[in-house]
Amino acid sequence: MVLQYRRFLFAGILGAVTVTLSLTPLGLIPVPNLSTYATTMHIPAIIGGIVGGPLVGALVGCILAVFTMHLFLGNLLACFAPRLLIGVVAFYVWKLLGKRDFGIVVASLAGTATNTVGVLGLMVLMGYFRFVQVVPIFLLNGTLELLLSALVVLPIVRVLRKVVRLDFDSRH
Repeated sequence: MVLQYRRFLFAGILGAVTVTLSLTPLGLIPVPNLSTYATTMHIPAIIGGIVGGPLVGALVGCILAVFTMHLFLGNLLACFAPRLLIGVVAFYVWKLLGKRDFGIVVASLAGTATNTVGVLGLMVLMGYFRFVQVVPIFLLNGTLELLLSALVVLPIVRVLRKVVRLDFDSRH
């Protein structure tokens, strides 16, 4: 029971970081394309998934979705679905790859790709943008977000896994 409280508290802390990123320029990197920015706001969801498990990752992703709804032209599916999956995908990729540094990096890339491809893909599928409009976003934002995620997530997860005790039982 104490472990569940710790996970919930950890999700809240990462959620607060997500809110800070979403309400300040720290979460948005200016880029010259249709989106006008690349994001770092998804990184806490990745960290939450890897360190706290899929539920923590989904909770942090949900907080991200709530605080970025205004960016989605009313398309809540494209706002929520990918964001709920960022940390979940990151957790299972990390687990599949053996819970080592290589797995952390690949999991961060997978979580980032889940966000970028999921959001932009759904926006195209639902007719908000044309595919040719999102190609530059995929190329510029996607590359920048992948690089940032790989560089930032590994050292943070290394430290948090030593400091934050959220060990998983055999069910995960």
